[in-house]
Amino acid sequence: MKRKKISAKVWASIMAAAMVMSTCPTAAFAVTADKVAADGTYTATRHVYRTIEDTDDEWNEYDVDVTVSVKDGKISDITATPKNGYVEADNSSYFSKAYSKKNGIKTLLTGKDATEDTINGWSTVSGATRTSKAIKEAALEAIQGAPEASTAQEAYVLMNIPYADFYAAEGDADVDAVSSATKMKTRASLAAGSYHVNSDGTDISGITFPVKVSDLAALTGKYTQITDESKVDITTSIKGKESTTTYSGKDALFESGNYSYYVLSEAPSYYKELTVNEDGSFSFGTVKGTEATTLTDVTGSFSTSSKYGDYQLNLDGLPDTINTVYGVTISTKEGDSYGLRHVENIWKKTKLAWSTGFVTEAHGSKLSYADYVSMMGQTINKVTYYTDAGVYEIPMNQYVPVKFANTIAVENASADAGKTTVTITGLPKDYDAQYTVEGLKNAEVKNGILTFDKDSAAPGQYTLRVTDKNAKYAELSASFELTTDKAVVAYDNASDSLVAVEGASADEVTSYIKNIKTVTVNGKAYNASGKGSVKIVNEDGTLNEEAAPFKDAKAGDEFEISVKATGYANDFSFTYVAPEYTYVYASVPYAEYYANEDVQNAGSAASSDVMDTNGEYDKGAFDTVTRATANHGLHRGSFQQDVVIYDTDGNTYEPISWTDGNTAILSNGKTLVKASDRATGITTLTVDGKTSTYDHYVIKGIKYVPVKVKSKNLEAFKAAYSVTENGETLSGGYSENNLKSYTAVADVNENTNGLKTVSLNADGTFSFSAAQTGTASGLKDTELKTADVANMGVEVVDSSKFGDFLRVDLKKNYGDLGSAMQSVEWTYYGSGDTALATYGTKFAADNWMHKSMGIQLGLTDSLRCQLPQGTDGTGKWVLTIHALGYTDTKVEVNVTADDIHIATPVSDTSKLEAAIKAAEALNKEDYTEASWSNLEAELAEAKEDLATVPTGKTSQESIDESTAHLNAAIAELEKVNKFTGLANEAAADGNWYYYTDGDVDEEMTGLAANANGWFYVKDGKVDFSYTGLVQNESGWWYVQNGAISFAATGLVYDSNYGWWYVNGSAIDFGYTGLVNDSTYGWWYVTGGAVNFGYTGLVNDSTYGWWYVTGGAVNFGYTGLVYDSTYGWWYVTGGVVNFGYTGLIYDSNYGWWYVEGGAVNFGYNSLVPYGGSWWKVTGGMVDFGFTGIVNYYGTNYRVVNGQVQF
Repeated sequence: MKRKKISAKVWASIMAAAMVMSTCPTAAFAVTADKVAADGTYTATRHVYRTIEDTDDEWNEYDVDVTVSVKDGKISDITATPKNGYVEADNSSYFSKAYSKKNGIKTLLTGKDATEDTINGWSTVSGATRTSKAIKEAALEAIQGAPEASTAQEAYVLMNIPYADFYAAEGDADVDAVSSATKMKTRASLAAGSYHVNSDGTDISGITFPVKVSDLAALTGKYTQITDESKVDITTSIKGKESTTTYSGKDALFESGNYSYYVLSEAPSYYKELTVNEDGSFSFGTVKGTEATTLTDVTGSFSTSSKYGDYQLNLDGLPDTINTVYGVTISTKEGDSYGLRHVENIWKKTKLAWSTGFVTEAHGSKLSYADYVSMMGQTINKVTYYTDAGVYEIPMNQYVPVKFANTIAVENASADAGKTTVTITGLPKDYDAQYTVEGLKNAEVKNGILTFDKDSAAPGQYTLRVTDKNAKYAELSASFELTTDKAVVAYDNASDSLVAVEGASADEVTSYIKNIKTVTVNGKAYNASGKGSVKIVNEDGTLNEEAAPFKDAKAGDEFEISVKATGYANDFSFTYVAPEYTYVYASVPYAEYYANEDVQNAGSAASSDVMDTNGEYDKGAFDTVTRATANHGLHRGSFQQDVVIYDTDGNTYEPISWTDGNTAILSNGKTLVKASDRATGITTLTVDGKTSTYDHYVIKGIKYVPVKVKSKNLEAFKAAYSVTENGETLSGGYSENNLKSYTAVADVNENTNGLKTVSLNADGTFSFSAAQTGTASGLKDTELKTADVANMGVEVVDSSKFGDFLRVDLKKNYGDLGSAMQSVEWTYYGSGDTALATYGTKFAADNWMHKSMGIQLGLTDSLRCQLPQGTDGTGKWVLTIHALGYTDTKVEVNVTADDIHIATPVSDTSKLEAAIKAAEALNKEDYTEASWSNLEAELAEAKEDLATVPTGKTSQESIDESTAHLNAAIAELEKVNKFTGLANEAAADGNWYYYTDGDVDEEMTGLAANANGWFYVKDGKVDFSYTGLVQNESGWWYVQNGAISFAATGLVYDSNYGWWYVNGSAIDFGYTGLVNDSTYGWWYVTGGAVNFGYTGLVNDSTYGWWYVTGGAVNFGYTGLVYDSTYGWWYVTGGVVNFGYTGLIYDSNYGWWYVEGGAVNFGYNSLVPYGGSWWKVTGGMVDFGFTGIVNYYGTNYRVVNGQVQF
């Protein structure tokens, strides 16, 4: 018995070992044939025998140890060591031949495959047969005793892992597959990261995740391998829209069986490790290869009410890099973990929901809840996300209140009843209930009755909430309605809005609108809220005229509308008539202009009593800009801004444009003359002969905003705003260097860029929509312009005088855009491509354009601009310039820390003082009025800036910029000039002007000379862009790029006058003949003009006789030409061939006899041609002649004109 027991134990051990060897990926024994030995060192011993054939006594028998070393499947070394009986003197030569010489085993086999076949392939060495035979046998024994190298193939795969298998290592092995009744969402993008087995969409089986497999053989042939050639088409129909998606390659795992896999070409950064259990089943370890990242800035919103179960947790702040969520686990501080599944529990990445048995169905699908029941009463302390971007852990501290079976109901009641009935059942004994109803004053529940303050109660829907004071149990709630039959709204046709009926309060109207449930338009009902809702009535009571029912409405179309509001017994009905619109320009204050734009503090007109670093009160929002100076702002502001000037008596003047630096055209058509006394600093204003003293000016907003206003409200709108109607004139500005005043005719339509829609509010005021992007300019006969930003010299300026902290200038080719600039918005992106904030700006407070220094765009630390928290203004900015007649101009810049400027205290005024001194030393009478006026304006600003230094209300940046501006004005002064004629040098703006009595003569158009030559003047200045003919008293001249070179000889073209021959740049009217022009070729000229009507022969004394077609020498022509003057001639390559005598053939005229190039009509005889002789009669080959012809005494027989020899 004892022996049997021992045998049984031995047998068990043998079986266990066999099992291990058969299931584990380890080495096997017996390396034979081509099997590769495992890495290691293997030794065997053989004896070197003598045989009867060995008759000499030169060597002795001995033992030899042979060691074979294997590395990476190759023989890395063979060592043979002679032992017992070996005599060095007798055996060494044989031994070395067999071992280490050129044919020795070590020499030939090192580096070869470590197999039996390799050693068998080594031949014994001649001359050392006995030794090599023993070494070979020992090597074979050694290699045969080695274990076979492992054949296991380690691999990384994407694998379909059932939920239970995936979550087992994460602490939850009870996660079932998802069963779905919808059969669509399981097979669509919402289920990304999961897979399903059933092609009918009834399940979500688990998670597709990277897996490390120690031996791919565990999968091969047993489970479905997905390859790059795999493909599956999945057709879904969601919301009535059918679509088919093809999933190829690894994506085909989406619809495949459990444990289906795709072999990855590279190791993933994270994975689970597969273990094959003894019973052949699989298990998967925890995620390896990456450490979980803790997200402390993710916030969670927890609810005990959900459409998808009993609890819902919404997460905000997950990394944007997450594209696919593979799985989520919820862990509690009590030590439990709960795995979540796609679609049923994981929704749109951030929404998590689960059932604990109370809500058991969602969207027709049964919910699995048994695994989650135990979570009630526990505290969630961690949520773990497994994603394509890594593993994330989100710390939480969320108690999961306990739910229980209950009923709760509240009866609907009249709002003025003050009470209603409440029914609640199922409350646990330890549930300490407290009751609240948001929106109802003095709400209390006692003995099944809810009482409330009826005097303040408004009709509508309310929710009674019952909470446990001990916070153990989940909240209960029930909705109910308070109703009324009172009418509170009426329809106002003028504003197309719901307004208070007589006797109703504004609060009642607000409550009514908030409770609108459905709006029916021409019989079709639209829900006011929820999924698929359409907003017909806006929060302020106005109709949403852009809503779907009115989308294709034409002016005059009628719509019957009925409004149903929760809590109101009676529906309210009215008729809406689609309005007709009128398109105009309007002057709009900044706050109203920006009210519906996506900018910070939109619509705020708040001001600030804090000065900026330039000593101005510009730190408000979109309030009016106020300035005391009587200089540039009056001019520059009038281009596109609504400027109002005040005198000391409170009178106002609204300049539209300026004819010069001191004369303005007012909005009422009158003329204002401004005069500044440098000595006193007083500026006077004169209108209609009445003079007053200037006080200050304001900039209210933008002068010409394109708008569309309902025609029925147009008159009221015109009474409230300054309006320019289509066909009327727009004008503005003052021409200074690069900036030009303008006039244009209004032509606003529905496609105008920047168009805003005007709405009449219930209180009689108007509001403006956001500006639309359009394709029309709004100006008559003018295309929408586009600024060439790349060539405008964009520069971020690192210092500024205007109180801004950030400034961007456009320093080149900016004049036209600057003259049209209305508003500017700054959008901040920082280090990314997502807009962080957008800021509106105001003219003069932020934006400016200088006559010679560019468009200057600033951003001020103010109520209209506060940087996002945690940013410093560095990084990417995009500026959008809105300009009259232009597409929106985008300017992108990158701002560095050095570009952010903070005003510094004044430290040096010497340069400004020197500039002021230089300006004051100049004599007004020596300079033109315009340039002197500009100097006075800059001088006044400079002196004001200098005077402000002691107050601390200016900065070094302001002093420096005032200095630069004043020096520029001095440099741009133009001397008074009584000269008549063309100036010998360019003016300050780069133009060459023609003067009459010292003034630019804009009436002058023609040729004029100065010390530099003759030039073409147009409208008073040399037109260097002109090339063409110009006439003066001396004749017609060819002008090239504005100048006469006197060197031009040849043909020239003028679009007005045609083609002419010029000699020394003058038209040569006396020339008739051929002209050889290197550019245009050979042409026939008559009286100086190319004669395009002439076709025939031309005899030119210089070039000879040529054939001309349509005025041009026809070099391609060879044949006869008939000219009424010169007769018939033979032309070759366009020229008369005077050297030719003989027969010629012309396809138009036949065969003729030519002598010296001319047809000889008097010739009657024989002529040789082409190896034959021909009969010519009257100069023409006579093909009709047959007979005898005597030629020089010999008679020849002629048949059909040809001599018969």
